[in-house]
Amino acid sequence: MTTAVISDSDLACQLPSLTKYFRPLTVPVSGELEHVQHLCDVSDPFRTSEDLDALFTAAMREIITWHLPRSAFYNRMWTDAGRPMPDSIRDISALPFVHANFLKRHAISSVPDSDVVLRLTSSGTGGEHTEIGFDDWSIGSAQRMDAWTIKALGLIDTERPANYLICGYEPEPRLRVGAAHGLNELCDFAPVASAVHALRNTGKGHEFDPMGSIDALLEFAQRQEPVRIVGFPAFVHAVLERMSTMGVTPLQLPEGSLVLTGGGWKGQADRAIGKAELRALIQERLGIPDQQVRDCYGSVEHCLPYIECAEHHFHVPVWSRCIVRDVATLRPLPYGATGYLQFVSPYMTALPAHSILMADLGTLHPAGTCGIGTPWFEVHGRAGVRRNRSCAVTAAELLENS
Repeated sequence: MTTAVISDSDLACQLPSLTKYFRPLTVPVSGELEHVQHLCDVSDPFRTSEDLDALFTAAMREIITWHLPRSAFYNRMWTDAGRPMPDSIRDISALPFVHANFLKRHAISSVPDSDVVLRLTSSGTGGEHTEIGFDDWSIGSAQRMDAWTIKALGLIDTERPANYLICGYEPEPRLRVGAAHGLNELCDFAPVASAVHALRNTGKGHEFDPMGSIDALLEFAQRQEPVRIVGFPAFVHAVLERMSTMGVTPLQLPEGSLVLTGGGWKGQADRAIGKAELRALIQERLGIPDQQVRDCYGSVEHCLPYIECAEHHFHVPVWSRCIVRDVATLRPLPYGATGYLQFVSPYMTALPAHSILMADLGTLHPAGTCGIGTPWFEVHGRAGVRRNRSCAVTAAELLENS
């Protein structure tokens, strides 16, 4: 894997699929968003300093000022809250926030439709869903942050093509589910030797294909290229279970193989196993070591990437701050307490989603022993699962017929 310091432009030259992540980006109105631009141009996701805290606070003032005249909804919310602009990083937790569930029922925007370059949804047919329209700056910034985070964690390989098993949706031009978009983008960080999707496009929808997935892994095990498995953990687990049921001998996938899961178990909570147990099962059945199995966290409502380090911590990057709120009072909680996760980031110009309260429960911790200096959080699950269907719920329903 690429671990030496290498410039973004050199990476893009070596691996052209990275070009879209490392392209030049400019805020919509530079005179209004100078600090937002500077913050989002910081390429080291895990830098910490008082100067960066001050830059983050200044960027938050700018993004609030950006949305106030452009979103009647946010203007009313801000006025009703009666809060002052933040003067320091300590003031961030006092800012008004939008609940992710609100975005499942209401479409809001701060840019004209003509500026929307991509629309993504958080769920499929049959459940409440969020649809977000991204302008070029918002989606471009999120993609660049994703690439910088993956680079910092040493998960880009420009030299060795990989065989991919994508435990997610096979591309369909009309499919705009956020997780489908994100999972397929995870194939951009090593050259593609071959790719197989576990959720096959039948022309009438998608169908889970466990046998095709197992056949792909058996073939990949006979080849020299590393294997990259990306996708919903429920489907990774289902493939491994089917292998065991069929009596398939445990595989030893080539050195450098990697698993990146994301999207959660959602509607398959009854089948869910702990992350440590899943990593152990992957190591047992596929020969991929624990530190090469990473989980990813994110959402359409808050598209910043959170990817586990080698010690399986979701570190908060320089472009974001994480707050945990009491489930009854919504007051901010200290390190080590469990409550609703809230994420704050000033990058989003498309809509006032710069302070989002999630439906997920989690715990925030100070920087740990892994060598990364930013706080990290763990996710315990989703509160009110019945009302909070997501893209993983829709995908997981396909397991019922497998």
